Amino acid sequence: MRIGIFTNNYKPIASGVTVSIDDFREGLKKLGHNTFVFAPNFPGYRDQDKDNFRYPSASITRKTKYPIPLPSKRAQDFFEEKHIELVHSQHPWGVGRYGLKLARRFGVPVIFTNHTMYPLYIDYLPKILPRKILMELVERSAIRYANKTDAVIAPTESIKEYLVGKGVKVPISVVSSGVDKEVLDKAPAANLRKRFSIPRDHTLLLNLSRVGPEKNLPTILEAYERVLKKFPKTSLVFAGGGAFLEALKEIASSMGLGKKVFFTDVVQVEERGGYFREGDIFVHSSLSETQGLVIVDSIMVGVPVVAIRANGVKDVIEDGVSGLLTENSAEALAAGVIKLMKDKKLRAKLAKGARERAKKYTIEVTSKKLEEVYKKVLKGVNSS
Repeated sequence: MRIGIFTNNYKPIASGVTVSIDDFREGLKKLGHNTFVFAPNFPGYRDQDKDNFRYPSASITRKTKYPIPLPSKRAQDFFEEKHIELVHSQHPWGVGRYGLKLARRFGVPVIFTNHTMYPLYIDYLPKILPRKILMELVERSAIRYANKTDAVIAPTESIKEYLVGKGVKVPISVVSSGVDKEVLDKAPAANLRKRFSIPRDHTLLLNLSRVGPEKNLPTILEAYERVLKKFPKTSLVFAGGGAFLEALKEIASSMGLGKKVFFTDVVQVEERGGYFREGDIFVHSSLSETQGLVIVDSIMVGVPVVAIRANGVKDVIEDGVSGLLTENSAEALAAGVIKLMKDKKLRAKLAKGARERAKKYTIEVTSKKLEEVYKKVLKGVNSS
């Protein structure tokens, strides 16, 4: 098969969508398929991959690094030249809409992966309307787009239920984004303890994510404040850059944690394995995930997870087996971390359970599932 992948987020942006695309491309390649990425051009970045097409783009605000893709006649030529048989859209706007139009023009099917709880990301949009109205408009727009495609992919069962409840009528398949363990294993050491002079006898709490308001990261700071009262020999590292990074640093400083919490800049896709290997406990607070690829990374490396129970996350983590799930509060999150720090046997048990759980998320397993969805959709279109 020759698959066109249409996405608003791709290299050089380090995001879960970028990781998902690259890992699936490698998995599909091993299965004998060809993939072609359509993405916006990012200022200052030169794409060397001849199987990628970059839309011209413009930046509307300084707040976000995500450029707005502009229409391009060359995209149609590239689409035709590469003989695209199926469009796999990663977003309901921007490049995703261009992909839908090209698919309809050339009579090929469209599959849409709902990667994100879109209403929770409105902080990246200009505040032209009240928050509640904007959330409703964003949600309706995403659902309308989904219903214009031939099939939808949900990363987890809970997200499938959410989409059905919101009115998605086209067939929905559950295919989780897989992780290429080889990429994690090859990642260079992050040397976090050396970089930040973290003592060897300190427990290292790690969060790796894009630093944005939707990630609920201040809750981790509040939880950490409570953990320190019980276990002073604990350090916290936030790995990953983002629009909210400076604001998060200011919050940490205002809490008196400025010299106890450490921050990195953006972690590149190929580097992430080195960070996970150095964490003792992975702490996750986001409420906006449809799956949470960083959680899959963590359990694949064998680092126990303490996470707030939320859609997507609760599908990946088995509470008490491959990690601990808590309520959405600093008190509950801190209690989960403290429980693991008190009980080394439990940490070892969860680490073992995490590695076992991760087997269902290898890129080999998930790529095969994705291939089955592609074949099913193509068969349905060709027989109609």
